[in-house]
Amino acid sequence: MKKIGLLVTALTLSCFILTAQDEKTTDLVGYGGGQYEVFKTGGQESIELWFKWMELHVSEDLDGILELAHDEIYIEAPEATLNGKSALKDWLTTAFSNGDITVEHRWAVPLRFVNEDGSVNPGDWIVNDYVVNYKTDDNVTIDDSEANVYIVNDKVRYIKIFTFKKETLQTKRVTFSVDLSNNKESYSNVSVFGSFNNWCASCDSLTDDDKDGIYIGTFDVPVGELQYKFTLDNQTIEEQFESGTPCTSTIGEYTNRVVEIIEDTTLSTVCFNSCTSCK
Repeated sequence: MKKIGLLVTALTLSCFILTAQDEKTTDLVGYGGGQYEVFKTGGQESIELWFKWMELHVSEDLDGILELAHDEIYIEAPEATLNGKSALKDWLTTAFSNGDITVEHRWAVPLRFVNEDGSVNPGDWIVNDYVVNYKTDDNVTIDDSEANVYIVNDKVRYIKIFTFKKETLQTKRVTFSVDLSNNKESYSNVSVFGSFNNWCASCDSLTDDDKDGIYIGTFDVPVGELQYKFTLDNQTIEEQFESGTPCTSTIGEYTNRVVEIIEDTTLSTVCFNSCTSCK
């Protein structure tokens, strides 16, 4: 009986070891260094640090960016190759003085490289797909890009940027206004989002300085067709229109406000969720 008990124990341990090995193999994916199955999932904290890095570019916080940069940071981008903090500081100083940046992240994945002996390299690689709008006085440059980023010890060590599509468009100043005086919903923020800002609900807020329930904002918009909507609390509530509504255009499942921009424009004040004024 003792031999049977030992055999059962041995078989159980063998199954556990094989299962653990299978799980380890299954957890590893990708290709690198001439080998397959060499990456495991990285840390969410690395994604958060990278997004903070990008947010600091939007707010033009040069000191904050340099604080997150590794002393030997190296950046390869279509516009420039930067080696070290000093080069990064000089390049950003010029970029910030010439225009403003907004960013829309589409997706991002953190990865860690696992060596053949099973040891894990320090730091995370991040693959991030995003769109950057760079606005100057009369133009906006739209970069549809992907970045490969290496973060180690909470510092950005390396960045390589691949640009899939880049276009520069002439812009005009457009004033938006929406009347919420009859609105029964509770909210703390009103904004406009659309084709001009990559449908970023948190980028362009409207204000009601005279407290009359009409929220107003003026922004740079590319010349041509503009599709947009008004939204409350960063898209917690957004306008909804039926296809065929007079002031709208429908593309696929989305129906948005539409207007053609050819010059600096002040759009008529409209009721939230309506093509006409509240009066």
